[in-house]
Amino acid sequence: MKKIDSVGIILTYKCSSRCRHCLYACSPDWKDFMSKETVESILVSLKNIWKNYRPDPFKNILFHGIHFAGGEPFLNFPLLYEAVKTASKLGLYANYVETNASWCVNEDDVREKFSLLKKAGLKRIFISCSPFHSERIPLERTLLAIRVGWEVFGKENTIVYMEHFVDLISKISTKETIPIERWIDLFGERNTGYIFWRGYSIIPGGRSGFELGHLWKRYPAVYFRRENCYFEILESQHAHIDPYGNYVPYFCGGISLGDARNLERFYEKFSLDNLPLVKILVSEGPYGLMKFAEKYGFKESPDGYTEKCHLCVDVRRFLHSMGDFPELNPKGFYENL
Repeated sequence: MKKIDSVGIILTYKCSSRCRHCLYACSPDWKDFMSKETVESILVSLKNIWKNYRPDPFKNILFHGIHFAGGEPFLNFPLLYEAVKTASKLGLYANYVETNASWCVNEDDVREKFSLLKKAGLKRIFISCSPFHSERIPLERTLLAIRVGWEVFGKENTIVYMEHFVDLISKISTKETIPIERWIDLFGERNTGYIFWRGYSIIPGGRSGFELGHLWKRYPAVYFRRENCYFEILESQHAHIDPYGNYVPYFCGGISLGDARNLERFYEKFSLDNLPLVKILVSEGPYGLMKFAEKYGFKESPDGYTEKCHLCVDVRRFLHSMGDFPELNPKGFYENL
């Protein structure tokens, strides 16, 4: 495995929303936040493996250094603030914090929190904007976050993901939430599917295949038989670390490669032989994992799958229901799909 050169620290899976595209099955039902001790151990561990870190100018800015994420990290601002401050004190590259702007109702409050984070060493703010967020978050809150982000961090350091949806959503409503069904009424099912899947570049892990798969072309499982997960697990150099210390490869919510609170030890002891399900994914991909799961009674969906990640989550959800596989963590991921 190549060591990570960028990482997302998931401070909580708890979220003010329950987006249909969410890779990590976040929702208001989650309770836990990362402990301060875990935050510190992860950051110190990153410092130990990134002795002379410099952002790679040839990589997308989203894959530079550390970003803090959720869930919604602003639900516990003291924890978020301390995490950014600790990272900066250690000399780590605190790139950005992700937010869905659900909490952005008071301009002075937003300005104060953004200013504190910038002063603590945060370089950028990342504001989510999409049809999936607007189902539960009025656009006016997103617009407030963007406006204050420009003021505090500057336009060049305010990332709006994805910016083109601001105009599109504003033409429907800025003050009301917009159900997915409204998009279908306005644009038709086929065009809505294109707007969502191509316009947002959905990664079909997490909920998206189940919640939005009917809006996109699907294929039988055998279609993915030649696709493995070698890159995502061994080569991507990007991972997430969740509130429980799980090392989540790339964007593969619900998979844990082990305890990431001591990354030096993690890499030293890492072996696919200790991770039989992951070993199948690396060599044979989700189709190979499906063949394994068929021994336990798995049946593929007759409706098919949008991409290999959709198949993977479906198989893993089944395996989670059948027994205790240590790689399938956290358990709450499967319970909140």
